Amino acid sequence: MGLLGIINKDLEHCGGKSVPRKMLTFFFNVSFRLTLNYRLGYYLARRRNIVNNILILFLKKKQLTKYACDISYDAVIGKKVSFPHPTGIVIGVGSVVGDNVMIWQNVTLGSKGAVEKAYPHIKSNVKIYSAAQIIGGITVGENAKIGAFSLVLKDVPDNSTAVGIPAKTI
Repeated sequence: MGLLGIINKDLEHCGGKSVPRKMLTFFFNVSFRLTLNYRLGYYLARRRNIVNNILILFLKKKQLTKYACDISYDAVIGKKVSFPHPTGIVIGVGSVVGDNVMIWQNVTLGSKGAVEKAYPHIKSNVKIYSAAQIIGGITVGENAKIGAFSLVLKDVPDNSTAVGIPAKTI
């Protein structure tokens, strides 16, 4: 599926089923706008040249100033990802986010900062609540939930919930 097809699917996911709703979603839905910024940046980052590099810098500045988010264009984000309150979200360079994932405000997906940086892999249908931090080369299984303000440093199995600092599976 091409870039326009993916953007159309994102529009439909954010509430734009009809043409008027798609127009409203395109111009006013902040979650969609952040996703659009990522999709364009990801597309341009795969086709680097001097013009695309300038456009990437413009998109990154807009992402940081308008949404207060830092989502790497080298991260891989799946389909139907939702950002219900898109403020302060950080997704690192090597992070992989599956399909149908919901990420609330102030969530960090990053590395431990070691010599060999490893980033989290978030599988499909995961919910990551406010201010959770998922750090290192860990995997969060399908249908898992990460509680608010949790610090996840170990793998989270499928269909489970991780809460606390450090997070424990319950």
